[in-house]
Amino acid sequence: MRESATTLASEVSGNELSALLSALRSSSLSGPHLEIGTAAGGTLKELILSYPQGKRPPFVVVDPMSYFPDQMGIVRRNLASAGIDPDTIEFRIGKSWPMFQSAEQKGERFSFIFIDGSHKIHHVTEDLAWTRLLEAGGIVCFHDYAEKFPGVMNAVDRFLTRYPEYRILTRMESLLVVQKNAASSKREISAWDRIRARGINVVHQLRASATKKGLISREKTNF
Repeated sequence: MRESATTLASEVSGNELSALLSALRSSSLSGPHLEIGTAAGGTLKELILSYPQGKRPPFVVVDPMSYFPDQMGIVRRNLASAGIDPDTIEFRIGKSWPMFQSAEQKGERFSFIFIDGSHKIHHVTEDLAWTRLLEAGGIVCFHDYAEKFPGVMNAVDRFLTRYPEYRILTRMESLLVVQKNAASSKREISAWDRIRARGINVVHQLRASATKKGLISREKTNF
C-alpha cells in the first residue's frame, strides 16, 4: 500500500507544492484543470483548495484507479475531508491514451495540466499528448522530473526540444513548470513518437533487469 493511501497527503514535497500553487495563482487560469495520475488525491485536494470556493474551475482526473486497493474510495474520502464534494470532480477511470483520444475528438481544451502518472517512457509520452489540448498561455507541470526517473526526463526533454512553443517557467526539486506560449506548429506526439518510446522502454527494462541480476550476483559472492 502506498504511504499516501494512509496519510492522504500529496506525493509532491512542500517546496514543490509551493511552486506549483504559486504558478497557478500568478497565471489566472479559468478553464478546466486536468490531473493525470492522482494517487490518493492529495495534490488534487491542494490544487482545488488554492481557488476560492465559488471561483474554482472544473477539475478533471484521469487515472485507472488501480494504484492500490479502493483507490477511488480513498480519493473521494480525502476530498470530502477537506470540504470538497467529490461529485464536483469529473473522474475518468481508465488509461491515459484512450481517454486522450476521446477528449480530442470532443474538442476539449484545458488551461492547466498536471502530469504525475506512470514513470515509464512510453506512458509519459502518451500523457504528453494531452498538451495538444492545452490552451495557449496554459500551464503544464511534470512531477518526478529527475534522473532517477529516466522515463520522465527523457520523454519531457525530447518534447521540449521538439516543441519550442513550450517554455520552462521554473523547476523546483523534481517539479517542472512549463507554459505553452502559442499554438504548436505541429501536432504534439505522433504515432512515431509512441512507437519510439515503446522501443526505448524495452531497452530500459532490459537494462534494469541486467542491473538487478548484477546486484544479486554480488550479493551471492558475499556469502
